Amino acid sequence: MTGLKTMLNPSATAVVGVSTSNPFSPGNVIFRKLRFENALPTYPINPKGGVVEGVPVCKSITEAPDGIELAVISVPAKYVPGVLRECGEKGIHSVVVVSGGFSEVGATGASLQSEIVEIAEEFGITMVGPNCIGVFVPDVLDTFFLPSERVARPRRGNVAIISQSGGWLIERLEEFAQRDVGIAAAISIGNAAQTKVHDFIRHFGSERKVDVILAYIEGFGEGEGRRFVETCKEIAPKKPVVVLKGGESEAGHRATQSHTSSLAGNQVVAEAAFRQFGVIQAVDEDEVMAYAKAFSFKPKPMKGPRVGTLTVSGGHGVIASDEASHYGLVFPGFSREQQETMREVMTPAYQGIASFRNPCDLTGSASDVDYERVLDKMLEFENIDAALLLLLPYAPGISLQIGARVANVAKTHQKTVVSYVPDLEKYEVIIRGFEINGIPVGDTIEEAVQMLNGIRRRSKYLQRIGVV
Repeated sequence: MTGLKTMLNPSATAVVGVSTSNPFSPGNVIFRKLRFENALPTYPINPKGGVVEGVPVCKSITEAPDGIELAVISVPAKYVPGVLRECGEKGIHSVVVVSGGFSEVGATGASLQSEIVEIAEEFGITMVGPNCIGVFVPDVLDTFFLPSERVARPRRGNVAIISQSGGWLIERLEEFAQRDVGIAAAISIGNAAQTKVHDFIRHFGSERKVDVILAYIEGFGEGEGRRFVETCKEIAPKKPVVVLKGGESEAGHRATQSHTSSLAGNQVVAEAAFRQFGVIQAVDEDEVMAYAKAFSFKPKPMKGPRVGTLTVSGGHGVIASDEASHYGLVFPGFSREQQETMREVMTPAYQGIASFRNPCDLTGSASDVDYERVLDKMLEFENIDAALLLLLPYAPGISLQIGARVANVAKTHQKTVVSYVPDLEKYEVIIRGFEINGIPVGDTIEEAVQMLNGIRRRSKYLQRIGVV
């Protein structure tokens, strides 16, 4: 849909449904954001006219100046068809309808929803919603009707998020901001009356600055499931598509119908189709974060499931081994020759106490140089497809520069490397050292293993279709 590009980067906007008496109404919140935070020419619309935030209010879209590229509609549902028709007659081709009261409330609302879809199609309008919180593009556009001070906003990045749930989307933005994972855009599609998840996947699939597409889906309308997987078949070879699907339990299925009137569909069929067409399905929000973060670093493919692990704590190595087995990743044992190759590059004083079976326990005496040298050797082994670094910076020989130093070793090899570093402020320099140099860092051992699992799953798909 050509209107999506304009919608996500409009030159001028209008908000239909501002109030001259209630500064906290959804329309007023949206207006203030667009006009004052995004610095976009934005025109408030209300049939009563008046003044809002010192700006004259137009009595209709028709009376507003020309050149508006995006209209946000926040009026009672019964008025939406008339407003949408005015938008079409005005030549506005991108519209976000945040109003509720459509198919999610029953037959009457469903009829109203069908009507606005017909109007949008008649005038060539690209419409998001209704019953949504809108769209957010860092530093460009924010149509969310939630006050800025109450919702975290991630920095600009390369992850695009599409969600059928506004609440779920807001929580992800909080998490992405906390974890310093940047996003390219966040889209709340609500009832997805006209513009569907697959439309946005196709759009972001062609966007150069988007490297990962993440979607929360509760269900599909008639025929939409097929269009979704066909779109993913087209896009997944180019960039990862990660999906969390709600409504998998009986209770969840009922909840999706009352939330956005979606049909949850046959879960077994959906999962099989996802696998076939390269969709990486997350089982929970932890995997969502792990996969989104890992792929935002454009990791190198894994030829197989074999992982070499370095740690300074035997216990952490055991935990990692257990987690890896759950995901089908394996820690192959190293031969005596391989062990000696790694032992020889260790600091001589600690060669006798380190273990190199896999996981390799370099002990608390290990230093930056030990991690660098052992990793360099381990990544040369043919029976290793990736490396997992369990980095506990408590060891006295490890400096705050270890992240950058080890990452630069990893750059010289064509194998995936993922690290775990405790998410503590005092280790921020280490974490940034890794991430600035392209190595994703998990907050927990489980998350680091999940990252490897996501990378491996995508690699298997790309191998199957002959891309790598």
